[in-house]
Amino acid sequence: MKSSRLFWGVIVCIICLVACKKEKPLSPIPDSLSNLQELLNPAYRISADSIRQIIRVYLRDNKQATAWDSALVSHYQKEGDFLWLNDSLVSDKPTVQAADSMLYWLENISRHGINPNLYSADSIRNGLQQIRTLQLQDGKTMNSLLADLEYQLTTAYLSYVCQLKFGFLPPERRWNDSIDRIPLKRCDMKFALSALDSLRANPTAAFHWAQPSSRLYKKMQEELVRVNDWGKTDTTDYYRDRLLLNLERARWQYALDKGKKYVMANVAAFMLQAVNEEADSILEMRICVGSVKNKTPLLSSRIYYMELNPYWNVPQSIIRKEIIPTYRRDTTYFTRNRMKVYDKNGIQVDPHSIKWARYAGKGVPYTVKQDNKTGNSLGRIIFRFPNPYSVYLHDTPSRWAFTRKNRAVSHGCVRLQKALDFAFFLLEEPDELLEDRIRIAMDLKPISEEGKKLPISAAYRELKHYSLEKYVPLFIDYQTVYLSADNNLMYCDDIYKYDPSLLKAMTDLDLKP
Repeated sequence: MKSSRLFWGVIVCIICLVACKKEKPLSPIPDSLSNLQELLNPAYRISADSIRQIIRVYLRDNKQATAWDSALVSHYQKEGDFLWLNDSLVSDKPTVQAADSMLYWLENISRHGINPNLYSADSIRNGLQQIRTLQLQDGKTMNSLLADLEYQLTTAYLSYVCQLKFGFLPPERRWNDSIDRIPLKRCDMKFALSALDSLRANPTAAFHWAQPSSRLYKKMQEELVRVNDWGKTDTTDYYRDRLLLNLERARWQYALDKGKKYVMANVAAFMLQAVNEEADSILEMRICVGSVKNKTPLLSSRIYYMELNPYWNVPQSIIRKEIIPTYRRDTTYFTRNRMKVYDKNGIQVDPHSIKWARYAGKGVPYTVKQDNKTGNSLGRIIFRFPNPYSVYLHDTPSRWAFTRKNRAVSHGCVRLQKALDFAFFLLEEPDELLEDRIRIAMDLKPISEEGKKLPISAAYRELKHYSLEKYVPLFIDYQTVYLSADNNLMYCDDIYKYDPSLLKAMTDLDLKP
């Protein structure tokens, strides 16, 4: 009954269109025998069953290569409701027509840095025009035309929503062999079907819901308009490409939920932001990251633990490549850097008794440990999180590096400019006494009155480590356009040269506008 009422509505509106083709008042009765004969032509007869049959033919050719393809096939195989064919399809007031709204969003996809030719907007518009003027072309029937529109609009809608929400590049084209992969959410069939539910409930709201809404994304969209207004030059191409790449990155959703309190380390910018949305605050600081030779891995994890005055167990690669060559030139190296050497049984060994030359470029059967506190390469505090790369965030005694523009100087770990402030940020709630215990462990003066009493108490034990009451999500990512804490859009160098492969992927798939 529902489909029957729907199509009688379409039929009545078509009759009205026929009647007003000579700009006469609307009437459900044709104004001439020729128009009546035109309407009675079999090509104009509308049948829900015929339309479904035509759509089923299209479904047979659908390879279901994406989640939204599968959702589309599932919807129409189950003979779900038509999503676009209603009495407003032939309305002369397109502001109330979902199909016209969909065309508006498709034709303006360039505001997202995407090529409008990705969608068949011209074909959809032509089909609508044929229906509204009753000028069928190329041997089309009204049923085939309505089937085409229903199928094309639903296909375009699902593709539009899913790719705006999760990214246009397929997962295999987002990275290259030198980029570690951050786990990302993918559009699945459940999401695509929920997008159809949103369309059915309120098309206008569904189109607006699809738009990315982060502050960074909106700022980049505004910047893209400004850059496009400059005209086409080498300079504008550089900035436009940088924006297109980072708009795509901003569409990717982390698999790990950020929550309201999280940490974002941007390797490309040498900057870290510790964000507390509930307190509406951002702690921003400079960081040092891995050199081009020892890149910092991109990852997502959870910070759960901080360690005060850590010892540094020197990685074997650093022993082989750096310590051994340096020691052979300077035999005071171990003493100056407060490093001790241990054999495989954990027994301390005099470094002068070892023939280091024989281990150059080979496995070293010794471990090297640097004493904690003063001069330790990890500084006075380290922040640990699970990851397969043995990297962490840490303090550093080498403050000079934070004055450099290019701060890609580490072996892969991330050095923090404001390690103490970062420790306080991670705490579940402000705790003056705990904060003072951290200060004392780092040889800093306590601030609170209770804290000042701690060092002189006979029962006081120096804080060595602290497990967070609630873990804090951490994302080590790579963005060559980013938003500063004071809400300014910033560009930065592509230090690891990750942008070209992404730009090539977008070019190869004809995504660039």
